[in-house]
Amino acid sequence: MSEDIFSQFFNLFNNEESGVNWELAKQINNHILKEDVDSTLELSNSDVNFEQIFRVIELKANETSDNNISPQEIRFLNSKDYGLWFINSIKHFDFESIESPEISMLGGFGGSNLKSSLLGMQFGNLAGLLGKFSWGLSQFGLILPVSNTLAINQKNFNNKISNFEANENDLSLAFLTLEYITLSLGKYSQPFENIMNTITKSSEDMINTMKDLNLDMGPEAMNNPQEMFSGISGIEGFNPNEIFESIAAPLSFYRSVVKQKSKELNLLQDESIFDLAMDLSFTNYESPTKDIETKISELDNYSDEFLKYINDSQSTFSLDDILGSTELVPTLDELYDPISWAARTSMPPI
Repeated sequence: MSEDIFSQFFNLFNNEESGVNWELAKQINNHILKEDVDSTLELSNSDVNFEQIFRVIELKANETSDNNISPQEIRFLNSKDYGLWFINSIKHFDFESIESPEISMLGGFGGSNLKSSLLGMQFGNLAGLLGKFSWGLSQFGLILPVSNTLAINQKNFNNKISNFEANENDLSLAFLTLEYITLSLGKYSQPFENIMNTITKSSEDMINTMKDLNLDMGPEAMNNPQEMFSGISGIEGFNPNEIFESIAAPLSFYRSVVKQKSKELNLLQDESIFDLAMDLSFTNYESPTKDIETKISELDNYSDEFLKYINDSQSTFSLDDILGSTELVPTLDELYDPISWAARTSMPPI
C-alpha cells in the first residue's frame, strides 16, 4: 500500500509535460474544492432565461467584432468544475518563459520538473481560489482563458446577484456581458504577460531584501505573504505592500477596459448597472483574495478616469492597441497621472 502511495506521489510530480504540471494543478484544485463537489445547481431565478441572454450578447458582440475565439455556449458549473474549466482554458498560453519568484529563489534547483510542478501548484491554487471565492473572471480583470464555453461559477454567481435589489434580468445581462467580454479578450496574451512581468519585477527587489532577513520561506508562508511580511514592514526602504499595489494596478486597468467594452455593446439603457456589478465594495465575505480586492477597488476610479483621458485625448492608441502590448499598459504612477503615460508613450496631450 505504502509503495503504491509513493509511486502515485512520484508520478504526480515527475511530470513529462513542459511548462506546467497540469495534472498536479487539477489535483490541487479538486482538493481545495472537495466539499463543493455535490453542490446543488439551482438558478437564482428560474424566470431568467440565461440561454436567451447569452444569445443576445453573442449577437451584439458579433456585430461589433470579428473575434473568432468568442464563446459559443454558456454553462453553469459547481465550484470544483469551474476551477477545472479555468485550468483547461489557460493551456493555450506559452508558460515556457514564465519565471516565478519562488523559482528564482531556488536558483534553478530541480530543473524543468520542479518548475513545472511549482507552476502547477500555483495555478491549481489559483483555480481553487477562483472556484471558492470568485463569481467570474471579470472580478479580477483576469484576461487569459480561452474557451468555447462561457462558464459561470453557479454558487458565487447566485450569491453575487442576491446582494442587489436591481432587476435580476438586467443584473444577469450585465454580469454575463462582463464575463463574455473578458473571455473574448483571451485572444491577447499580453495582459497576462504584463501581470507576470510586473510580479517578477516587483519581486526582484523584495527577494534581494529578504536574503538578509530571517524569514520563514516554507510553502505555507509563501501562500500567505501578508502574514509573512507583517513583522518587517518597518524596515527602512522595504514596503511589502508595493508588490500588491503593482499587481492591482494592471488588474484594475483591465477591469475598466472590460467594463467599457461591455458598455459599448449598448445592451442596457442604464449603464450604471455595469458599474454596480463591478463594484468590489459589495463583497460581503472574508477570503484570501480580500487584500488584493481592496487594492484593486482603491484604484478603480483612477482606472476609469484614465480611460476617460484616453477617450478624450488625441490618442493614436486604441484600447486594443494597449491590450496587445506589454509596454503601453499604464503603471501605478501613470494611473494617478495619465499625462506621464502620454509623455512616456509619445502620445499628444489633450
